[in-house]
Parts: sequence; C-alpha cells; structure tokens
Amino acid sequence: MTDAAQEAPVETTVDGMAEEAESNSQPVGELNGLRWGLRVAGATLALIGAATLSVAHAANVGSSFHFLNGIVFLGMILMAWAFAAVSRRTHIGQERRYRDRLFMRSIQLQDMAMRDELTELFNRRFFFERLQQELAQASEFGHQLAVLMIDVDGLKKINDAFGHTVGDAALVSLAKLIVKCTRTADIAARLGGDEFGLIMPEATKRTALAVVERLSQALEVTPVYEPDGQALKLTVSVGISGFPWGGHTVDELMRRADTYLYAAKGARSGQADTQPALVGDGLAE
Repeated sequence: MTDAAQEAPVETTVDGMAEEAESNSQPVGELNGLRWGLRVAGATLALIGAATLSVAHAANVGSSFHFLNGIVFLGMILMAWAFAAVSRRTHIGQERRYRDRLFMRSIQLQDMAMRDELTELFNRRFFFERLQQELAQASEFGHQLAVLMIDVDGLKKINDAFGHTVGDAALVSLAKLIVKCTRTADIAARLGGDEFGLIMPEATKRTALAVVERLSQALEVTPVYEPDGQALKLTVSVGISGFPWGGHTVDELMRRADTYLYAAKGARSGQADTQPALVGDGLAE
C-alpha cells in the first residue's frame, strides 16, 4: 500500500535545522565585542590615570593640581562603574532575548520532529507513543478509546495516471478533511504512504462510526484535486478498533484495526466508489 515516492523522512531536515538554530542563537559575536570594548575602555582609563599621576609627581606640582586631578580621576572611576552597570544590563537583556529565541526555536523543532513533512499531521512514531499513553489512561480511569486505520484506495493508480505531484496533493487534501471531520481531542497521523491513523480518546464505537460517516460525506462532495478542471475524488477503506472491546494492548488494537481494514478493502468490490468500505464488530451498538 505504501508508495515509496510518498515517503518523506523528516529527521534529516530537523537535524540540520537544529544545528542552524544552535549556531544562530548563541550571542557570541555581539557579547564578545561588548566585553572587549569595555576592557579596552577600562584599560585606557587606567593608563590615563597612571600617566597623569606620574607626570604630576615628576613635575612636583602644587596641591591644587593634585586636587583637580583627583576629581578627574574620581570622575573616570564613576564613569567606569556606569559603563559596567550599563554593560551588565545590556548583557542580561541580550542573554534573555537569546534564551527566548532558542526556547521558541526548540519548541518549533520538537513540533517538526513529531510531524509528517508532507501532510503536517503527526507522524508514525508520535502516533504510537501517544496511543500507548492514551491506552494507559483509558485503562487506569476506565474510559473507552477508539482507533481508526484509514487507507486510500487506488493511490498507485492516481500516481500512474497523474504523477506523484498530484498524488501528494491528494494526500494533503485528505489529511485536511480528516482533521475537519474529527474532534478537537482526536489525534490524526500519517502512518506512511497512503495510510492514516486516528486516535479518539474517550470515544465509543458509535462516536468512531460518526467520524467515518462525516469523512464519507466530505469525500463525496469534496474533490481532493482538480487537474485541468477534472474533479479527482478519493475513496478510503477504514478499520475500527478500540479499548476495551478491541484489545488491551497497542499491538492488539492495531492488529484488530488492520484486520478490519484489509477486510474492508476486500468488501469494496461490492460498494459504490464514493462510499468508504468499513468493517468492524458491533459498530451499530
């Protein structure tokens, strides 16, 4: 079912952007320049003061000159302290801004690592990690949980007829329809190629079936691609599983959903093209 051209790994992109973020987020250039500038200014003030005292001592000038020189030297010290205070405040502000930028970039990279690059849905790894968490919570609190496996029918034919660019566009449109037809709490993911998964926390079999019906209606009226004015529509096959009626482990849930998915594909030959094939036990309960 998986078409190699629709597999878009994101790890390489994320790693490269992480290195770029790290290199761009370090305040090395600006802060080092500020530090060295203050050091040079301090050293210059010290040299001026020392030279002034040396000249005054050698010339054996009067006390009034020493008094004035002391005032000037005290002013230099106060100016140096002011520079130090300003530099510290500037340094803290720059560090804070760089930390905020790095934190936001880290969040962006974490989100990218969880996403499928093509459809922007969650990816396979995040799907199974989240399914394990949701299953544990459902088991602990006695909630129900539904899992849907959604597979595109005939993606290879679309790729062969229109090209992989159209196939990719169709998958992106389908991903948007899946999100539109699901609840806010549901977790939609692209598991690979033409296969999608949906986790529905605290959902009964009836709730899962309602989502499938909404997706069916959306696919009937919404073309996923319109090349040269021709409306291209997709059909999908769906397998439903859930906790506790479909199993108590991730493997059991996925195996049951996958079994019903393949059974749904086998049943498609007797259904209209615009209706998603659906197989599952007790869906009308």
